[in-house]
Amino acid sequence: MKKVDISVILASSIHESKNAVGNLMYQLQTLKSEFEGPIEQVEKINNIEEGLKQLNDEWVEYLYLFKLASDGYDLQTETLQVSEFLDDQVFVLSQSATARHLILSYECDESLLANFDERLLTSVISTGVYNALRFAKSKILLKADIIDGYLVFKIEDDGPGFSESNSEEENFLDSSTGLGLYFTELSAQAHSNDDNQGYISKTDSSTLKGACLSIYIPQ
Repeated sequence: MKKVDISVILASSIHESKNAVGNLMYQLQTLKSEFEGPIEQVEKINNIEEGLKQLNDEWVEYLYLFKLASDGYDLQTETLQVSEFLDDQVFVLSQSATARHLILSYECDESLLANFDERLLTSVISTGVYNALRFAKSKILLKADIIDGYLVFKIEDDGPGFSESNSEEENFLDSSTGLGLYFTELSAQAHSNDDNQGYISKTDSSTLKGACLSIYIPQ
C-alpha cells in the first residue's frame, strides 16, 4: 500500500473545515438580518457568530502554521500604510471586544509606512487579540512604530500581565488555539532583511500595566 502523507491530509481537512465554518457564518448572517426577535436572542446570535468567527480565524492560523513549519509558505511582503492596516484589524475584531464589554483601539502615526506580509500579520494580530480578550479587564491597545530598524507591533492589555505567574503566557500556549505563541514566533521569523530576522518578545505593558506582546519585523 502506498504510504499516505498524513500532514497533507490534515492540511486538506483543515481547509475543508474552514470552508464549512465560513458557510455557517454566511447562513447565520443571513438569519440575523431577517431576525426580529427580542434583544436577548439577538445577543445570543451575536455570541454564536463571534464563536464561529474565532474558530474560522483559528483554522486560518493552523493553515499558515502548517505552511510555515514545512517551509511551504510563500511570503508576500509589500509596503503598506500601517495605521490603515491597524484600523482594519480593529474594525474586524471590535465586535468580539464589544461582546466582552472591552474597548479595542490602536495608536499609530498616520504617516508610517512599512514592509510586511499583510495576510500573515493579520492572522498574527487576531491571534494576539483573541488571547488578550481572555485577560483584559477593560482595554486592549494595538500600537506600531519603527524601533531600531524594526517595525514593532504591540498588543497590550490591562489584565494580570505575563509576569504574574505567567498566566497569560500559559494561556497562549495551552488555550483553545494551543499553538498561538509558536505561530506568532514563526510568522515573525519568516520576515528577514539582510542579516536581521523577525522575533517576538513578551513583557508587561507600560501603558495599560497588563501584558504586552511585541512582534518585531525587520525593515
